[in-house]
Parts: sequence; C-alpha cells; structure tokens
Amino acid sequence: MPNTEETLRECSRWLCHSFDILKAIMMRLIFALHATIAIVRIVVTKGDYWYLLNMCGVNFLLIELIVTIVKRKGKEPKWFSPCFFLYICTMIPPIWFLEINRINVKLGITPINQTEGDELTSMIEKGLISKANLNDKTKLLSLSVDDWVIAIEVTFLMTILVGRWMLPKGKISRSALSQLLLVYLSLASDMIDLLSIFQEDKVIKNMDMVYSILAVFSWSTFQFSLNLVATRGRNFKLETEPSNQDLDNDKEQTRRNGGIKPIQTACQKIYHSELPSIFITILMQDLPFLILRLIAVIHFEIQSYTTIFFTCKNLFILFLQFYRLWSICMEHVDQDDPIDKDALSISQRAQPTRESLNAQLI
Repeated sequence: MPNTEETLRECSRWLCHSFDILKAIMMRLIFALHATIAIVRIVVTKGDYWYLLNMCGVNFLLIELIVTIVKRKGKEPKWFSPCFFLYICTMIPPIWFLEINRINVKLGITPINQTEGDELTSMIEKGLISKANLNDKTKLLSLSVDDWVIAIEVTFLMTILVGRWMLPKGKISRSALSQLLLVYLSLASDMIDLLSIFQEDKVIKNMDMVYSILAVFSWSTFQFSLNLVATRGRNFKLETEPSNQDLDNDKEQTRRNGGIKPIQTACQKIYHSELPSIFITILMQDLPFLILRLIAVIHFEIQSYTTIFFTCKNLFILFLQFYRLWSICMEHVDQDDPIDKDALSISQRAQPTRESLNAQLI
C-alpha cells in the first residue's frame, strides 16, 4: 500500500512537471513568434535588413527556454522572470521604430513606402519568412501604418497578460490570480491610453515629448518582468514564497530561542509589507504617467476627455498611494510585534525559575 501511494505521488509530480514544461515551451514560442512578426514588419516598413539584428532577442528567448526546461524543469524564478524581460527588450525597439516612422509619415517627413509588397515577396523568396497564401498576404498589405502600429502595441500587452495567466509564480490561488490579472489589465489600459497622446498634432511636432512618452512607456512595461501577487485594491506585492532552506533556518533559530519565534527586524518587516509594491507602482507608472499627462494638458493644451480623465485618475491614485505609505509606516511604528514581546517576557520570567531549580538539584 505505501508503495502504491508513493507511485501515485511520483506520477502526479511527473505530470505537474510535464505540464509546467509544456506551458513554458508554448508561451516562449508565442513570445518568439510575436517578436518575429514585429521585427519583420519594421524591416518591411523601412526596407533595411539591418533591423533583423533585433532577432538576437528571439535567440536569447530560445536559449532561456532551454535553460528553463533543462535546469529549472519548467519552473519560473522566484522574483524576476527572464523570459518576460527578454520579450520586452526584444519588442521595445520595433515599437520605437514603428511609432517614430508613423509620426514621420504623418508629418510628411518620411514618404509612405510604396514597395512593401515587393519587399515582402522578396523576403518570402529568400526564406526569411514562411510562405502564406495570396489572400492572407493581401490582407496584411492592406493594413495601414497606423493599423500595424496599434495592432502590434495592443497584442504586445495582451500577450504579456496571457503569459502572466499561463505562467503564474508560486502557489497562488485562483482568486488571487484573477485579481492579479485584473490589476495587470488596468495597467495595460493605462499604457495604451498614454500612447493615444500621439494622436494630437501638437504633441508629435515636439520630438522631445515623443521620446519622453516612448521612454516612459518602455520603462513601465518592465514591471511585468517582476513576479508580483495582487493584494487589496490597486496594490500588489512581491511573491515571497519561502524556500526549504529559509524554512529550515527559521526552525533552527526558533529551536535555539527556546521555541520563541525570532523577532523580525525593521528591514524584514518592510520587505514583507506592501511598501516595495507601492514604490514600484509609483516609480514605474503612476508618477511618470502623471507628469507626462500634466505636461500634455497644461503645456500642449490637450483637451481630450480621455487624457483629462486619466490625468485625474493618476493624480487620485497617487494621493491614495502616498496615504497608504503613511498608514503602513504608522502601523509599523505603533505595532511592534506584541506577540513576540509577550513570548520573550514569559521566557525571561521562566529563566530564573529554571536556574533556581538547577541550583537546588546541585
């Protein structure tokens, strides 16, 4: 009977590992395919094969896939996800090139490329991309520059959301995962609205503002490479699933202290609180987005209802985040782990009793 239970346990563990490996392979192939489409599009748009150097990021994704399968058995790292980081690094340059090219075409600086069909046919003949039927090829070529840029940007963020759904970190419940995806969906919608500022002629005529928006957008996407778990409301915190070594160290420290759990230091309390997550959201999205939108509304006199709405939303969220920071700090000041203090005082009162008992026995 014990052998049967052990066999079933081994089979279930093998199935879990196989499922993790299958999800890792599928998502990284989706990342590589989407990045390849974006790179091919910028090559077709610019007519320069040097842009294929961006395929190095796809190669790194495949290398990371091999490392994940062989070394980590399909498991994701603890705090940082290399596959999301490599995918974002691979997608950022094509988005920059396509957005700047779209703006230059709109301003009349760069003429519309009339040879895209010839370029695509040449790439198919050289084997750089696979053959497609004529109808699919015609549909792709019929898309305008704006359609291509918007499609790549939206699918970029949606692919990240699907990846976060398929590759959750740690032991996370379905409720927490759904809350996390809702948080990510809110962040992605905020990013897409930031790029909608490019629809304003006053903004695209100022290249400093254009580069600033693209830089802030790129900076905010890297928060998806952090393994985060949703908590209350908009906040989320780092996933800190303890390892076996950490648990063994805690048990050993508790045993040495006579069964009393070790008192956490101030740094440990801050680390396990929501402070890191709040700082991440403020520095990587809320504060930069608010500054750019205020510049667009005040300096460039943008009167779009969506821009004004998201500006007010960013301002309101920023106030709530700072209020949350203040409340957490006050909680840590007022509440200094009374349970550990009581246990420590009990241990101190019991210590003289044990010493007197030992003296009597001697």
